[in-house]
This record gives sequence, structure tokens and C-alpha cells, in this order.
Amino acid sequence: MPRWIETAILPLRRLLPGSPRALRLPDLIGDGFAALCAKVISQAAQLSIFIVAAHVLAAAEFGFFAFASSFAIFVLVVAEGGWGEFIMKGGADKTDIDQLATLSMLSGLIATILGLCTAATMFMLGHGWNALLVALFSSWYLPASLSTVYDGILISQGRLRGQSIIRIAAEIIGLLVAIGGLSLQWNIVALICGRLAQQLTILAASMILVRWLPRLRLRRSYAVQVLEFSRHIVANRLVVFFRSYAGTLVVGSFLGLAEAGYYRAAERIVAAFSELMGEPARMLAWILFGRVAGKDKGNVDRTAIGATATTFMTVLMAISTPIYLGLALISAELIDVVLGEKWAPAAILVAILAAKQTLLIPGYVTEPLLSLSGKIHRMPRAVMLNGAISVGLIILLTPFGAVATALGQCVAAVFSFNISMRLQSREGELAWNRVLRDCGLVAIAVCAMAAAVFLFGRIAEASSLKQMSTIALQVVAGAAIYVAALAVLQRWSDALRPIFAFGRHG
Repeated sequence: MPRWIETAILPLRRLLPGSPRALRLPDLIGDGFAALCAKVISQAAQLSIFIVAAHVLAAAEFGFFAFASSFAIFVLVVAEGGWGEFIMKGGADKTDIDQLATLSMLSGLIATILGLCTAATMFMLGHGWNALLVALFSSWYLPASLSTVYDGILISQGRLRGQSIIRIAAEIIGLLVAIGGLSLQWNIVALICGRLAQQLTILAASMILVRWLPRLRLRRSYAVQVLEFSRHIVANRLVVFFRSYAGTLVVGSFLGLAEAGYYRAAERIVAAFSELMGEPARMLAWILFGRVAGKDKGNVDRTAIGATATTFMTVLMAISTPIYLGLALISAELIDVVLGEKWAPAAILVAILAAKQTLLIPGYVTEPLLSLSGKIHRMPRAVMLNGAISVGLIILLTPFGAVATALGQCVAAVFSFNISMRLQSREGELAWNRVLRDCGLVAIAVCAMAAAVFLFGRIAEASSLKQMSTIALQVVAGAAIYVAALAVLQRWSDALRPIFAFGRHG
């Protein structure tokens, strides 16, 4: 494992009881590090495609792609059906994977037929170009649905490194196809072909790695059993889907495809940071909380989990908050450098959505905390309520403009923050009063960072520096001021000290 990862994880050992020898980093991280690398590369590849597409496509074209792909992903969520989770629940050796694969292919085939029928109808109505795009999207469903079965097998067998290598290779191939197609002026078709090439690579490589081809057979009783499990997975994913894509769909419907393009571009930039923060946060939360759960002794030590979660939450807020707020502060310069002047209307949306994301940080911890505390059954209701508030505000405010929609999501995030705080306190014994007290010191450091970013931005502007140099100066100066401020303030908070403990571990 790379030395810098070991160094970064070492401070979190203080969150755990017992001798440091009880936590060997290779055992702690294991294949999870490979999965994280695949996630980072995936984000880098998708961002690269997004940036190139933003320069090639007009806002309305990108908006149409975002609008159409939102519908395609909706169908895909239903087609994937939780087949991989069914294998992970029971284990690949105890699951009739032939019947499950048959069911997944049947699901993917139905989705494909529906898509092709829609494309044929559009073609007969004189929308030939749109019909072609829908047909291309439809070819995605069958391989994606079957791939979930192979993913479930690989994860169930603990072969995360192999799965991660496949994901990395698929992302690179998808990147090459998409960018190659964009350079050949395929426009939206290039983006769809890139996704299709990625998905086919995942399926073919997974088949080779698992060395198994499904045999077509399915009993009605087995299908009923799987579908009973599947409906819960699909329901939860649909809630997440509507919360993630409702903005694009509603903005596109009310305000037009150009506004949908700006809104989706802003969401995509913020999501890139969110996913890179969320993946390691969830992974570490599962590992750290699991180590203190007391499962080996046959019981669950909720008090120990809550104490660990309290310190973890404070450290997570201290790391995540300046990243999101820093993104909000430099959004205008970043959009101009990365996407170009024509995407300037997206800058204010990036700033608002990035600020909103600071209120969603606690959500990274809820699932592992409640799962290990034996209270996971409390989570679906909270997820449904958060989703309903978010989507409701989108529908209510979108007619007033994209900015109003983004501000509405800030209001929804306030509700989500409050719900997460109450749920984690009552069911997971996370001491939010202590977290909020310590985050007061984080807020002071963030204000110092914001002042530094603003000041150095004005200095760079007066000096006529290039925008890339200005962004680099603001990021470096803001980070230095933030860390320095925390270093001074940490003497008043024991919870912040692990951040500065790198050098005291051998």
C-alpha cells in the first residue's frame, strides 16, 4: 500500500480502542483501496469527457443529452433490479446464479424492447435523430443488467481488485471512444457510444474473470423470491435517482434544454467532489465503526460506536467543509478555465450547489452508523422524507429559474441536515452537541480561509495574472490559512487533534 495512504489513515487509529497492532493497515483497507482507486479514475475519466463535451457541444445540446440520459438511467435503475445485491446477501455459492442471470437478462430485454418501441414511435412521428439516440440508449440496458450479476459474484467472492481493474479498463476505453467520437463530430452519439463501450467492456471482462456463462432457466417460485427482495432495492434507488436527477428533468421541462445543460453541468462538477469525498468517508466509517461494534463478542456496543462516530464526524466536517466552500468561492474562475466563457451562467449554480453540499456531509455516515447499531430499518423513512422535500422544492421553484431551483436545494439540505442529526443522535448515539461545538472552531478557520481566497483573488486580478495561476494561488493560500488556523484553534478541541497527529506515529 502506498506510504501516503498509511500516513493519512494513521491519525484515525486514535478513534479505536486497544493496541495499534490490532489495526494492521493492509487488513483495514484491503481491497477497498483498489475500489477507491477505480472510483478516482472513474471520476477523472468522466470529468474529462464532460469537459471536452462542454467545449464541443452547445449548452442546449448538452442539456438534451442530460435530459435524455436521465430518462435512460431511470429505466436502467429498474432493469438492474438489485440482482447483484441478492447475490451478496446470500453468497455466490448459495445462490442459483443461473436463474438469477436469466431473470436479469429478461429484465434487460424488456427494457430494451420498450426503448426500441419508443424509438420506432418517434421515428414514425418524424423525429428521426431523436429516435436514433433513444435506440442507442436502449442497447445499454441488457449488458448493464447482466453486469450486475457478475458484480455481485465478484464482490461476494472478495475479488474487489479484479473488479477494480475491470472498472479502470472500462473507464479508459469509454473515455477513448467518447473523446474520439467528439473529435469526429459525432456529438451526442459519441457520449452514448462511450457509455456503451464502457458497459460492454465491463461485461466481457467480468465473464472472462469469473469464467462462467449463464444457462437460461427460471422457475416461477424463484422469480417471486428474488422480486420480493428486488422491490426494496429498486424503491430505495428510485428515491436516490429522483433526488439526483429531478433538477435536470424539471429544469429541462420548464426552462428549456439550455438551462438544463447549465444546471446539469453545475451538478456534475459538484458531484465529482462529492463522490470523491463520499466514497472514502463511507469506506472508513464502515471500517472504523465495525471495529468497535463488538460483533466478535456477540453483542453491539452502541456507546462505543457513537463515541467513535462523534469524533469521526467532527474530523469529516473539518476536512469536507473547506473543500465545498472553497469550490463555491472559486466557481466563476473555475468554470471559465475548465468549460469556457459560454458556460458562465453555470458558475452561480456551482457556488450554490457546493454550499448546499456542506449540509449533506452527515449523510455519508448514516448508513454505516445505523447498520452497525442495528437501527438500519429507521433509514428508509428518512431517505423518503428527504427525497420528497428535495423533489417538491424543485417542482415548486423551477418556474422561477435555475437559481431559484438551486437555492431551493439549499433549503432541502437544511431539512436533510436536521433529519440526519436527529436520526444519528437518537439511533446511533452520535453526540451532535459536541460536533457542533467543535465545528464552531472549524467555522472560524473557514472564515479565515474565505478571507484569504478573496484577498489573493483581488491581488491576482490587480496583477493581471492568468486565471489558472489565480486559481492555483487562491487554492494554495486558502488551504494554508485554513490549516494554520486549525493548528492554532485545535488546542481548544481534542476532536481536532487527530488531523495534526501525522508526525507522531511511527
